[in-house]
Amino acid sequence: MNKQKPVRLRDLAFELNLSVSTVSRAMSGKGRISEKTRMRVLQAIKQSSYTPNDVARSLRMQNAMSLGIIVTDITNSFFGSVIKGAQDVSRKMGYSILLSNSDENALYEAEAMQLMLEKQVSGLILASVGNNFSKIDQFKHLNIPVVFIDNTPESQAEFDSVSADNHKAAYCLTTRLIEKGYREIGMITGPLNQSSGRQRYEGFLSAMKEHGFPLRNEWIREGDFQLESGRALMYDILKTNPPPRAMIISNNYMTYGAVRAIKETGKTIPDDLALASFDTDDPTSLSSPTIASMNQPAVEIGTKAAEILINRLSAKQALPHANLILEPVFTDGNSW
Repeated sequence: MNKQKPVRLRDLAFELNLSVSTVSRAMSGKGRISEKTRMRVLQAIKQSSYTPNDVARSLRMQNAMSLGIIVTDITNSFFGSVIKGAQDVSRKMGYSILLSNSDENALYEAEAMQLMLEKQVSGLILASVGNNFSKIDQFKHLNIPVVFIDNTPESQAEFDSVSADNHKAAYCLTTRLIEKGYREIGMITGPLNQSSGRQRYEGFLSAMKEHGFPLRNEWIREGDFQLESGRALMYDILKTNPPPRAMIISNNYMTYGAVRAIKETGKTIPDDLALASFDTDDPTSLSSPTIASMNQPAVEIGTKAAEILINRLSAKQALPHANLILEPVFTDGNSW
């Protein structure tokens, strides 16, 4: 095919010696068609200048064989791994990926969701900062499936979701600290209006209550999952008298900020203050100290989310909503 000029639907059909309707079914993922034929069509699309917008116009539908992914911080290694998992599945199934970053900002998230609608994505994987219910309703109205990751909605009956067991992760992390002999434990939580932040805080509370240890409100702060938040809040907690002997911090970036604050005040980890966190696993082993951490299976979250979307898009009848809760994975460190 000549890649220098636009290719139309009937051009693809003629080149492949297939009917236009067969090519349409191959691109939409709907209707009876052999896997061999579908792959022939998808390969021809990749080698031509036939674009997703052309697909949408020609088929007069919104399934352009593309999945949208919106994450809160693309620089965070957790989300990088989620994206890798989703892309691995999508690539195998002939879907492309449209990626956007919200920077933990609800306005930016709404703008990204609007972009996904305009680009006519087939489905959306969303790590939401919350509160964009009107935009989510637009996806529902247009029958574009949405899978929530990381921060899941209060009512999951109407949505698909994939997340780690955040309550269990925080409970186990707190219990491990207690078993090591720590009693004066504080926490920097994530945003409590987000499920991951709230569930981790509740897991911490459950473990402290079960072991009969009192909570000190001055040792508990609500952060925003950003590095500077962890640094500033850790400074505040270190000023308390007495300060805690151990801290649980709700994500990797806030932990990195907290470590900076601890070092800048001349204190050492774990001699002056023990730390435990979430998603700070360092495969390079170059970080010092290495942080004891409960980690979400990030690649698996992305993989499962993409599989749910593609299964829903290719199903011939409505599927029940899937709400997967995956087991966290612990990695030890020398931070406690």
